[in-house]
Amino acid sequence: MSTTEQFSTDAAVQMYLPLMHELAIRIELVAQACAGNLNLTPPYAREYAYLQFRRMCELIALGCLQLHGDLPLPKSTKKEWHAEKIMSLLHKNHPNSFPVAITREKTPEGWNFKAIPDALTIKEFKKLYNECGSVPHRGTIRSLEANDNFNEADYHKVSEWLNKIVELMREHQIGRANGIGYYIIALRTESGYPECNTFNVNAPGEVTVSTLKMNVSNEVVHSYIANRQP
Repeated sequence: MSTTEQFSTDAAVQMYLPLMHELAIRIELVAQACAGNLNLTPPYAREYAYLQFRRMCELIALGCLQLHGDLPLPKSTKKEWHAEKIMSLLHKNHPNSFPVAITREKTPEGWNFKAIPDALTIKEFKKLYNECGSVPHRGTIRSLEANDNFNEADYHKVSEWLNKIVELMREHQIGRANGIGYYIIALRTESGYPECNTFNVNAPGEVTVSTLKMNVSNEVVHSYIANRQP
């Protein structure tokens, strides 16, 4: 992985924001599927949701990997795709590498940030990722013989997972190792795209703040809605 001398927070954020834009699109796709707007019956909507959840977990893990590019991780980490393994490697080097859901409140002294308790935790993240490895599969001969049908609780679980992901990522903070700074990311802003505030601690009581916006090109997928000819 990159060393501290080679690491650039600005470059890392510019790689992170498109991942968050894609995450927001996939969140909307699951919401549309659950609302019946994708013409999927409930069993197929559930299966589709878990395929999207798997991609969301991968986006979160890869995003964290980008923002923690100055951690002393093995070079093989760059080739890792397994979301749980990525987060375990990061957590081993930096226990606070996982996003923290926050909400902001304007006060006379400035902005006050508070953690949100009901958002997805790293433990739940791993549980969800493991479920994503089993739910989309058709099963084994034994499970087919059991003829277990889906029930309403299965569908409610999809909504619960989606809500937890939204709560986590709507606005989240990711702290850098050794207390040298942190990132605050908003998944959607007035621009329609994610934005990030970087806080770099230069000295005790001295913090440099900068705002980074997503560079949008024609190659970026802007929405889950496909372009249609009139």
